[in-house]
Amino acid sequence: MRMAAACAIVLALALASGCGGGDAGGSTLSLVTPPTAPTTTADPAPTIPVTTPPDPQDPTAITRFTATVPFGEKGDYQSSAQVVYGFGTTAVADAQYKDVIYTVPLQGTVRYPAGPASTPGSSKVQPSASGGHPVVVFLHGMHDSSDLNNAKGYDYLQKDLAEHGYVAFSIDAGKINGLSSWNASDAGAFARGQLLMTTLDLLRAGNATGLFNGVAMPELKGKLDLERVGIVGHSRGAEAVAYAVELNKQRIGISYQDVETARRSRELVALAKAEKEKAEKRVDEATAAATDITVKLFMAQAALLAARIQSPPASPEKIDALTQALQQLQQQAAQAKERVAAEQAALEEVNARFRDVSTFSYAINADSEKWLAQMTSPEALLQSGVVLPSATEPPHRVRAVFSLAPINARQLSRVTHVPFATLLPTCDGDVYNMPGAQIFDDSRNTASDESAPKYQVVVRGANHNFYNDHWSEDDDAEKFAPLYCQSGKIDTLRLSPDDQRRNGAFLMASFLRYFVGDEFQFAPYWKGQAPIPSAGCPAGESSCDERVVLTVHQPAAQRKLLQDFRNVDASAKNESGLSTTYERFKTTVQCRFLAIIAQPNDRKASCTDPVSQLPAEALFEEGELYNPSSYDRKTLLLWSITDQAQLQWDTAGPVVAIDTGDLSAQGLDTLSVRVAVLAPIGQEVEIALTDTQGRKAALKGSDFSDALYGIARKPDGAIPLVDAPGDAIYADTGTTRPLLNMVAVPLKAFAIHGVDLAHIRQVTLRFPKAAGSVAVTDVQLQRMN
Repeated sequence: MRMAAACAIVLALALASGCGGGDAGGSTLSLVTPPTAPTTTADPAPTIPVTTPPDPQDPTAITRFTATVPFGEKGDYQSSAQVVYGFGTTAVADAQYKDVIYTVPLQGTVRYPAGPASTPGSSKVQPSASGGHPVVVFLHGMHDSSDLNNAKGYDYLQKDLAEHGYVAFSIDAGKINGLSSWNASDAGAFARGQLLMTTLDLLRAGNATGLFNGVAMPELKGKLDLERVGIVGHSRGAEAVAYAVELNKQRIGISYQDVETARRSRELVALAKAEKEKAEKRVDEATAAATDITVKLFMAQAALLAARIQSPPASPEKIDALTQALQQLQQQAAQAKERVAAEQAALEEVNARFRDVSTFSYAINADSEKWLAQMTSPEALLQSGVVLPSATEPPHRVRAVFSLAPINARQLSRVTHVPFATLLPTCDGDVYNMPGAQIFDDSRNTASDESAPKYQVVVRGANHNFYNDHWSEDDDAEKFAPLYCQSGKIDTLRLSPDDQRRNGAFLMASFLRYFVGDEFQFAPYWKGQAPIPSAGCPAGESSCDERVVLTVHQPAAQRKLLQDFRNVDASAKNESGLSTTYERFKTTVQCRFLAIIAQPNDRKASCTDPVSQLPAEALFEEGELYNPSSYDRKTLLLWSITDQAQLQWDTAGPVVAIDTGDLSAQGLDTLSVRVAVLAPIGQEVEIALTDTQGRKAALKGSDFSDALYGIARKPDGAIPLVDAPGDAIYADTGTTRPLLNMVAVPLKAFAIHGVDLAHIRQVTLRFPKAAGSVAVTDVQLQRMN
């Protein structure tokens, strides 16, 4: 029976092919709209050539989402109360300034599974064979230096994780907040990374005994599975967790010699300062003496003159006496002048020495100064009890890194071989240039053998601070916030604090539980195949995917790059060795951005005309230039600083065509492209595949993504091709903060419409709107499954 059915199918396919499914002239099926019902049968292998048009009733027709993920469900465990821990004191350093060594408390908060819940929940994570639970560590940013204030702000996340079988720590880095750009080469990123690594070291060392640097916490004895670790950082802490990926591979510790170097350096500065003060005092004394003699000389000159011109004149004896006194004062004045010059020269020598020494001296807090001054021997260090960061500890098994609204003072580019996500809030009024996009972009191609996925998560309407519920300030200042972010406006698209945390809890917890705890029920979301569950949406909303735009960059073995504009001649010779052409655009510019340079935030583009390859001006400026009080609405700004094609047109239907020769998509299941919409608010992109037989299918990108409309609006059948009338007030790029976001289409959506995925000849991107400005990069095939 099976053989007969298979033969019938083959015969039907052959007949269909003979009726025009594979004629020499080719056939085109344009703008196929996916049905709304989810697929209910097994997906066909995407590499099977399909030569017939689809049956409109075909149950395998493709939708944007093919699965759902849970969230908000009850866990299997009771969470402990919030426990404040203190493991003593450690020291942290600066990556460049050798005399900057800080003492920092090893303290924070922790929650852990305290026992089974009263009724079973739906947790999927399994304890280790020895009973250990996966570990998640949070690291806050630079808000204030109050003890434990910032660290307590993630307790809502820690409690939820503990109820689902995780031990969740939040490190207090408040004392590092004294390190900033004026006294640290990297605003404290290295110091925070060292604090994180030392904390993990102590957890690993104490897990078996329940003694952590001599501090007993029996409730944690044997409860930590340090083969499964996830780290989450916020703001400067977010940069630190990204940097910790590098530190975990190549540890940089602090030795007694480093402490001695810092102590001697500061001692030399103190001595030089004292010597300078003495030299300045000598100059002051010499100057005062010279001034006194000068006054006396003036008075002697006046007395001699008066004696000569008085009537009758003074006696010759008196004039001789006055003359001799004047000559003595003149000699003393000359000597005083010489002394002043000598003392000033001596002061300049001292100043020169002081400048040489003080160049390497930066302010640290009083407690650290006092501790350093006492560290005169290894024994003194041992007696102080301060734990120095290790340079020899083996790497930790960090399985996931979540970077929440990071800064990027270190210009990081080596976040490799670990699942990494960076969250970018579009209403960030603090780190408003969203440099986390640079960490994502600069790290995505660093390792040619990259083994882990990377994610860019853009949350529309979120601000910088509300993810931490102990940060008292709202970074939405009316003077600086983009228009739709202003909380005082009746039509604001801002997320409330509670709604922002609901959404953030889903994004962070699902990422950590998927990659740290192997809870694969969350995988569909992180493959772009499932919507955000209602528990992760603003209260009262059943869906909110317009709020969050996910970009996925899979490991090297799971993607095939077609075009990313990295090479000077990328348009003439793309990754397939063939051309990329541009039709009916008003202006086309290919821009390559400098990779990593010495000065942060100085990423100038090197742009060329893709046809002539002659130098050209960039069409779009960098988002860092944005200032709401002085923003010129004619200037288009883009917040993704990476290689790209910048495109503008004033006639509907321009096309980017990427020739691929005879390309097989075997082993891959998704075609993705990153698009930034700069003007107007929305753009449609029609994504088409053409095979070597000329068969073509074009699909609307908006059927598979919310990335093409610049602000959070639910699809209504019109946007993004038609901007919502009420959004005209937002139609400047300073409002929407464009980023290069992913639009991804399942390859089987092309296959069921007749395209042979084993022989792809061309990928085209068509923009049907009458006019617009976009940037494009990372056209590639990926395997999400």
